[in-house]
Amino acid sequence: MSSPSQIHTNRIQVTDSSPKPRRGVPPQGEGGFDECWFPVGLSSEVETGKAFSRAFLDGRVVVFRGEDGEAKVLSPFCRHLGADLAMGEVVGNDIRCAFHHWKYDRGGQCNHIPSTTRIPKTAQLFNFPTAEKWGLIWAFNGMEPGYDLPYFQEQDQDLIFQTAAVADHPVDHWSLLSNSVDFQHLRFVHGLDFDAAPDEINWSKTGLEYPMAFIDPTMGRMDQYIKVFGTNVITLSGSVGGMPSLSMYAGTPVPGGLTRGYTVAATRGDAGSPEQLQGVLDMTQQFFVKLIEDDTPIQNSLRFREDHLVEGDQALGRFFAYLRNYPRSHHSQAFIT
Repeated sequence: MSSPSQIHTNRIQVTDSSPKPRRGVPPQGEGGFDECWFPVGLSSEVETGKAFSRAFLDGRVVVFRGEDGEAKVLSPFCRHLGADLAMGEVVGNDIRCAFHHWKYDRGGQCNHIPSTTRIPKTAQLFNFPTAEKWGLIWAFNGMEPGYDLPYFQEQDQDLIFQTAAVADHPVDHWSLLSNSVDFQHLRFVHGLDFDAAPDEINWSKTGLEYPMAFIDPTMGRMDQYIKVFGTNVITLSGSVGGMPSLSMYAGTPVPGGLTRGYTVAATRGDAGSPEQLQGVLDMTQQFFVKLIEDDTPIQNSLRFREDHLVEGDQALGRFFAYLRNYPRSHHSQAFIT
């Protein structure tokens, strides 16, 4: 008689090296969104007297430009029946709903209802602090801005620039900025030869900054001053081949856990001929976009965790702590969703 069949089972021994629950930075939307200056669109997208609707945070906003040329960002839904104000009309410096012609001023207050002179005091849109610079329209997530609009080290009035939108990424905006202090990644993945130390980084409650000189395999030596604003904007101010070369990346949270990105390339307007200046702008923008594109497959498949930071992650670990402590809010939630 043949021997009975043997049944084999696999036993997994649970040890300290087994995967642990992910910890670290909560996703955007949990406890609110970071209190930052976020670009909501290109300046070129909204002409004088026009409006458009745009995804922002976990909802939408309306962006319009009054007859005086000033752009404004407000919550998009009329307080009467909820019509999208982007479907309406800009009247002077106000925006008028297409449904029943309720009109709102730039502060978001309803100032005219055709059918009555009694305007409800609560007929008020959410008024985002708004600014326009670098070819972008910015909205601050909060009641009042917590810091200045992002800038470069060069004097603004001396700069020329070009701005572009880049692909959406399925990660929170800070993830793309983590490269700024991920020295292992910059050195071993992007092949940048540089001198930088964690103790050279100057940290504040709303940003960080430090100098870096590095050698790129294709562009040569680049002297840069790196500055992060909030958790979503990074600027690099420096030079390439003796020409001023400035770049910016800004990310904005939009519904679905996505980040919508924008880049700005700038140089000093008196630094060379028109052809030379355009060449610097194109080269600077291509360099920054390539950095983003190189990391896109990684970022798009990332499941963030910080279980095993090593000695070379000192600055990166400090950045994660900075993110966890960064203020969040969502005062506009009832207005934009």
